[in-house]
Amino acid sequence: MKWKEKIARIATISLLLISITIPSLNTFLIVPVNADIVGGIGHNAWHNDSELTVHVLNYEPRVNWYDFQYNNSGTWISRLNKKIEIDNSSEYRFIINISSDQGWDDIEFINITAWYDHGNETNVYNQTLGGNINLYTQYENTTSTSNMSEYRTIWPKNEVTFTGYAERIVSDNDYGFPNLTEARNLTFSFIPQCQFRYAPGENEIWNNSTQEIDNTSKYGLYNNWSWNFNITITDSGEGTAGIPSTTYITDEFGVYAYTEIISAQNPRIIGFPDANVSSNSSGSGNISIVTISNGNYSLALNISNLQHKANSNEYITNDNLYIRGGNRTIWRNLSNLTYLFGGGENAMPTYHTAENNGNFVNSTNVEFKCYIPIGQLAGEYSTPIYYYLHTQQ
Repeated sequence: MKWKEKIARIATISLLLISITIPSLNTFLIVPVNADIVGGIGHNAWHNDSELTVHVLNYEPRVNWYDFQYNNSGTWISRLNKKIEIDNSSEYRFIINISSDQGWDDIEFINITAWYDHGNETNVYNQTLGGNINLYTQYENTTSTSNMSEYRTIWPKNEVTFTGYAERIVSDNDYGFPNLTEARNLTFSFIPQCQFRYAPGENEIWNNSTQEIDNTSKYGLYNNWSWNFNITITDSGEGTAGIPSTTYITDEFGVYAYTEIISAQNPRIIGFPDANVSSNSSGSGNISIVTISNGNYSLALNISNLQHKANSNEYITNDNLYIRGGNRTIWRNLSNLTYLFGGGENAMPTYHTAENNGNFVNSTNVEFKCYIPIGQLAGEYSTPIYYYLHTQQ
């Protein structure tokens, strides 16, 4: 029972302490209130409807959001961290929402650069010039009229068609301050042509996460063998000791393979038996093969025996046929599949390197040759030519 007595004594002492201290506390806490004010009757009053607000402004411009999109019959669909089709008609755009707490006139340049990374994320824009692996467009705001400066765009042979630029004034309700912050949506649209570089990404499923780094607008790149892009905004430096500041984001997208044989002319050879006759010495001359590939590629052909047009029992075997052209500088027998580009034959590489410039490849140096056996029946012989163009995966 002693523990009950101890508890009782502790409770009694506590009550005495409370009775002593409360009056002294009241001398600091009680706020006199006139009894004739409504709601002010009594010894205390509270008001809990006020708040303190601190609004933080940025010297540098702010990227609120951005996207890379495909025009699907007027509906823009995001293709960020996804592959795009290139068929000389599909339209894409960069769209950016930017705000400035110092007003829009503080922004001077918005640069958009994109580049094929060659499988290395440390690769940066313009390490390798070429219209099929580089893109650069710029928004300039240093004069009274904002404009896109095309003279800073690197597309030396028109491998992309710019289709429009748009600017729309909007509000920054999430981060901006009324009547001070100015915000705009900017879009840069273009159509890439068919040799715009193939970029499959390093995995079947892309890592499309975008992780903000240290509360900035810088985002990481995740996939090798992709197109990387950078959007950089530069201000005039007002309010920051005259030093211009920049804000930028980086991200990426992929490109599907595009492979097409547009045309191949018909070679013709005319000659007498027991002679090696070239199409260039007697007949059609060199022929042209026009191809499109947006990656490293190989081009091969296969041919069967030449069949007499009027007499099916007469033919010229394909081991009497030869070809050179493309990257092949020496004659090659056509009894088997033969490569004009790539293939690893006769010191040629396995794949021909994709062209950095241009929208197609026109191989105009392709020459055929035939040995016409002794006693060969006069008349016309022909056979289909099967061309095979392959883009490296």
